[in-house]
Amino acid sequence: AQSRGFKEVTGTRTGYVTVDYAATAAFDVISDVHLSTSVGAQYYRKSIAGHTSRGEVFPAAGVETVSATAIRIGEESFVENKTLGMFVQEQVGWKNRIFLTGALRGDDNSAFGKNFDFVLYPKVSATWVLNEEPWWNLPGVEALKLRAAWGKAGQQPDAFAAARTYRPSVGPGGASTLTPGNVGNPDLEPEVGEELELGFDAGLLNDRLGIEFTYYDQRTKGAIVQKPALPSQGFPGVQFVNIGEVVNSGIELAVNARFLQRPTLNWETTFTLSTNHNEVLDLGGVDPGGGLQRQVVGYPLSSTFMKKIVQAELGADGKATNILCEGGDKVAGGGPPVPCSQAGTAYFGRPTPAWEGSASTSLTLFRNLRLYALVDFVGGHIRRDGDIAAAHLFFYISKEIVTRSDPFVVAYNQLGELWQTGMIEGGFAKLRNVSATYQLPRVWAQRIGADRASMTLAGENLATLWVEQCCVFGRKQVEPEIRSSTSELSDYNQEQFPQPRRLTAAFRVSF
Repeated sequence: AQSRGFKEVTGTRTGYVTVDYAATAAFDVISDVHLSTSVGAQYYRKSIAGHTSRGEVFPAAGVETVSATAIRIGEESFVENKTLGMFVQEQVGWKNRIFLTGALRGDDNSAFGKNFDFVLYPKVSATWVLNEEPWWNLPGVEALKLRAAWGKAGQQPDAFAAARTYRPSVGPGGASTLTPGNVGNPDLEPEVGEELELGFDAGLLNDRLGIEFTYYDQRTKGAIVQKPALPSQGFPGVQFVNIGEVVNSGIELAVNARFLQRPTLNWETTFTLSTNHNEVLDLGGVDPGGGLQRQVVGYPLSSTFMKKIVQAELGADGKATNILCEGGDKVAGGGPPVPCSQAGTAYFGRPTPAWEGSASTSLTLFRNLRLYALVDFVGGHIRRDGDIAAAHLFFYISKEIVTRSDPFVVAYNQLGELWQTGMIEGGFAKLRNVSATYQLPRVWAQRIGADRASMTLAGENLATLWVEQCCVFGRKQVEPEIRSSTSELSDYNQEQFPQPRRLTAAFRVSF
C-alpha cells in the first residue's frame, strides 16, 4: 500500500512561563517570641502546540515534499493551562524550641468549571525541639524533634475536562460541520487532598544513629472520576465529575548509622522504607465499568479484575475439564468456587507498590578513597506482562500450550481469556549503583591550576538480586521493572527494553 511512498512531518512546541514573588518580614514582638510573616504570588502557564503533515503517493522519484503528494492530510493542536496562586504565612517561634506555622493559599486554574472560580488550601504545622529544653536529660538521645502537620493541596482537572467541546467533521456534500465532542462539566472542581502527618527526628549514641519517621494519612475528596455521559445530553463518551473519595496512608522511615568514624576510616549506612495503603472509599454511585483496570469501592486505585480459574484438570484428549472460577463480584462474600460461566471478575492486585525502600553503604578509606553501593527494592503490586501472555495464548509458542501440559493455560484458552496468563507479582530488588571515587592529592590538582580533582568509576543497574515471581505458568519474565505506559496507575508492559547496564568513568576538576 505504501509502494509509491509517503512522508510525515511532526512538530511540537512546548512553552512554560512562570512568575514568582515572595516577601518575608521577621521581627521579635516580645522576648523569646519571634515572628516571621510571608506573602507571595505565583503565575504559571504551560502551552503545547503541535502540527502534523502527511502526504501519500509521490509523482516521481526525487520529489520528497509533502506538498507534492497526491493525498495530503494536516492536523494541528493547541493546549494551554494557566494557574494563578497567592499565599500568606505566619510562623511563630518561641525560644528557638517550639515553632508554629499557619498558612493559606488560594489558586485559580483555567481548567476549572466556569461555575467554580477559586479554591483555598490551608495548612498548619508544629515542631517541638525537645532536646533544647533545660530539663532534657535522656541518656543516649542527643537530639529529638517532634513534628505534626495538617494541610490541603489540590490537583486541577485536565485541560478540556470541564469544557463543552465539538469536533470538526465532514457533513453532507463534503461540507465542513461540527459534531458533539466532550459534554463538559461547568461545576468541575479540583481534587482536594487533606493530609495529616505525624513524625519525629532523633539523633542517638553521640549522633552515630539518626532516625526520621513519618506517619501520613491522606484523604482525597472530590476525586475526579469518569461516568458515562447521559444519552439525553446528546454527547458521546464520558463526563468528568467530582464524586470520588480515596484514602492513602502509610509510613516513611529513614535510618542513618555511622559504624566507624576515625581519621582514616569512615563507614556509614542508610536504610529507607515506605509503605502505602490506598483504597477507594466512594464513587458516588458511578458504575466502575468493565475494564481490566477500574476503580472499585473497597479496593486500591486502578486495581485489576478478571475471571480467575481456581481449579482445572486435563482430560485424556488434552482438553481442560472440571474448570471452576473464583466467584468474584457476582458472589457475595466470595463464596466457594463456581462454574466460570456463573463467575464474576476477581481481584488480581494493585498496580502501585505497597512498599519500597533502599539500602546504601559508604566506606571512606585514607580520607581519599570512597566506596559506595546502593540497593533498592519494591513490592506488593502486580504487573500484566503482555510478552508472557502473548507467548501462551496469542502466538501459542510456549511449552505449556504447545504440549497442553498445564491445565490452567489450556482452561484459559478454552474460556477465550488471555491476560490472566501474564499476571505476575511485581516485586524486585536491584543493585542500582556501585562506585569508587578517589580524591587526588591537592598538590596534583594545583599543578594544573585547580583547587580539587577526583576520579570516579561507577556501574549502574549491575544486577537483579531478587524477584518476587520469576515466571507465569513456566514462562520467564524479561525484566521486572519496565512498563509500557508512563502512568503509575497502569499495570501493563509489552515489548520494552530492560534497564541498561552502564559503566562510567569520570574526571572532575574544581577551580
